[in-house]
Amino acid sequence: MGPLDWEVEVLKRLVALDTDATQRKNYREAAELVAGYFREIGLSVEIVGEEVPNVVARLDAGAERDLALVSHYDVVPARGPWVLNGREIDPFEPVLVGGRLYGRGAADDKSAIGATLGALRRIVEGKREDELRYNPLVIVVGDEEVGGAGIREVVEGAGITGDAAVILDASIEHRSVGASGVADGWITDGGKGGHAGYPHKTRNPIYGLVRLICELESFSRHRALRLSDLPSPPDSPVDRVWGRFTVTMLRAGEKHNAVPSEARLGFDMRIVPGEDPERALEELRSFLTDAAARLGFEVSMELVGEVNTGWMTPPDHPFVREALDAMERAMGMRRLAAELGGNDGYLFASRGVPTVAIGAIRVDNNIHAPLEFVYLEDVAALERFITELLAPGGA
Repeated sequence: MGPLDWEVEVLKRLVALDTDATQRKNYREAAELVAGYFREIGLSVEIVGEEVPNVVARLDAGAERDLALVSHYDVVPARGPWVLNGREIDPFEPVLVGGRLYGRGAADDKSAIGATLGALRRIVEGKREDELRYNPLVIVVGDEEVGGAGIREVVEGAGITGDAAVILDASIEHRSVGASGVADGWITDGGKGGHAGYPHKTRNPIYGLVRLICELESFSRHRALRLSDLPSPPDSPVDRVWGRFTVTMLRAGEKHNAVPSEARLGFDMRIVPGEDPERALEELRSFLTDAAARLGFEVSMELVGEVNTGWMTPPDHPFVREALDAMERAMGMRRLAAELGGNDGYLFASRGVPTVAIGAIRVDNNIHAPLEFVYLEDVAALERFITELLAPGGA
């Protein structure tokens, strides 16, 4: 077998399971599959949670501290077929082409599960447990893409955190010491619906919402002035992680001949590491109140799910230095930044657990889009990093 043949077969089986987070599809099957692999290589395993089953696997190496290795098996929805080099492929029938594995979840985040399994399998088969400076504590959750119920069940419900944590759901190109927070929600303009032939008897909320969207462009520019102390990822348009506000959805009306009684817009607001999320939300509420008053109508705002507050670990923390050293040994580089996206690290960092993030993801991997893929060389690099962090000098 080649050096990654086993991991590739594991990854193919994982990708072949449609674990659409919006439907919680095949969650139990995915958790049992992952649990079976960890049992196979010698870890003790439990599944935490019923509605969202989460895998917690442990290897007792006799170390004084536990290192949480965190990933997720759920994915965003995928509509097929995809077209690859003129050929139609199913998003859940993984295809290997030229060192790339295509399929939904291949990069985000099933690649991390494969790399974790590969690293621990080699450690166990090489009988290197006594070299480990941490006891591996593997956490593989569901629902990461839709609000984080899985990781909350593990951390808040079961109290499982470890003494340090690596969130394996980030870029391969740098070591993250923080991630943006996320607040998603709806803004609603309630009008007066009616027959479209009698518009004079209605108040069409669509027009008001369109004017409000134009106003929100200025709020987006205002958010961009909010800067973190942490550097942005390479090739970002701003040197430090910046605040963002984006209109992402519009919902109004059901029939051509009916004026709707309400119109809604969905938004995504990114909170910079170290920012007070309540202050950011209050700025948005205040802006909406003032803008709606100027435009002559009222709007309401509701949040969807819990707010991910974002997180950061001081760049000079000893665990960050350990992670950078492991990165240099495994990949030949030392690069530190924070994530523009959010991840599960906030639940660990908020409890005083030193946390970093890395993954097998690159900007060109098409995550959350058609033709998602992962470079196999990045899976191998992530596997080396995990090994070096656990057992320095042995990757």
